[in-house]
Amino acid sequence: MFEDLNMFATMTTAVFLEAAPFLLLGSLLGVLFETYMPAGRLERLTPKSTLGRVLVGVFAGLLIPTCECGVVSIVRKMLKKGVPPTTAIPYMMCAPVINPVVLASTYVAFQGDYAMLSWRILMVLAPAVGLGLALNRIPSQHLLKGGLLLQEEPSCGCGGACCAGHEPEGRVGPITILARTGAEFVELGKYLALGAMASAAFKVFTPPAAMEWFAQSPWLAVAGMMGLAIVLSICSEADAFVAASFSFMPRAAQAAFIGVGPMVDLKLIAMFSAVFHRRITAALVIVPTATVFVLAMVMQGVGG
Repeated sequence: MFEDLNMFATMTTAVFLEAAPFLLLGSLLGVLFETYMPAGRLERLTPKSTLGRVLVGVFAGLLIPTCECGVVSIVRKMLKKGVPPTTAIPYMMCAPVINPVVLASTYVAFQGDYAMLSWRILMVLAPAVGLGLALNRIPSQHLLKGGLLLQEEPSCGCGGACCAGHEPEGRVGPITILARTGAEFVELGKYLALGAMASAAFKVFTPPAAMEWFAQSPWLAVAGMMGLAIVLSICSEADAFVAASFSFMPRAAQAAFIGVGPMVDLKLIAMFSAVFHRRITAALVIVPTATVFVLAMVMQGVGG
């Protein structure tokens, strides 16, 4: 029992330390975005059409790649700055997968299998586009926990001369940037820690033979691998190699593992609940999970 608890503590620490740098980077990028990007600028730069805004979000990860551990922080800042949900939400779902690093790692892990790579992209693309279109008419601030977060802070009109700690936009010093980054990291880091603990508990206390039972049925295999991806909370840069190691599982189940993991896992669910309205959190969990399951069964039906 002591060995199990020791392993639990070790794995919790390992998962947290693996994800923490990405969360810290995401927090820094989010603070820089909030500080230096004028409100409404990106909204004016995005296309006017709904589909155009969705596509910008879907493929923005090719230019601004980020792991799922840090993307929630970035998207919160985007929404607070007025970036439309039709762009921000697809970016949050797609950037951890549709970026050069993850696409390359998937290609290598599955030994150049373009079919597996294509299915992974489709499993991320479908729910991202669907949610982006569905959220078209909802104001950005209404997605966030607490409601109207776009309201400007009261200004004394002095340009920062009479307010202690107040700095005009564009002249914020590095100490202030680091302090804001630290506060953002601590706020979301506690939810990352809870996700890491749940992931470690599953790894330590689940019998190794349990997953083999799921392999006996395609739909059980898909559901089991999806559940495993959600619980293990593996970074998207590495999850393809983990999925490929489950060689006894159907390929559709392996695809489901790398499809759902970057969009829905325990650490993400915890961070979603800290950032978004509860109905949005439910949609961010249910829609990708259901979509990936359906697509995986389609893949199995056509020879997965």
